[in-house]
Amino acid sequence: MMPPGPAAEDRAREDVRARLARRFPDTPSEVLDAVLAEESAVFASAPLRHYVPVLVFKRVCRRLAGDGPAGAEAGGEPS
Repeated sequence: MMPPGPAAEDRAREDVRARLARRFPDTPSEVLDAVLAEESAVFASAPLRHYVPVLVFKRVCRRLAGDGPAGAEAGGEPS
């Protein structure tokens, strides 16, 4: 399976951003963008790119919902 190209990753990132905005409508845009950028950076060098959007979405949701730091399930350090 070929990794997604830059255009596909951009579309996936935009989709995640839109889903997060719908799920957390009261969260200021700049906060949402900052958390999304931080969590996306955790996976910047991940070799298996297909699952990055799902993992980022879950980590951002966890942080914005106040359920504690994201972490172990994605193999990253808690934020």
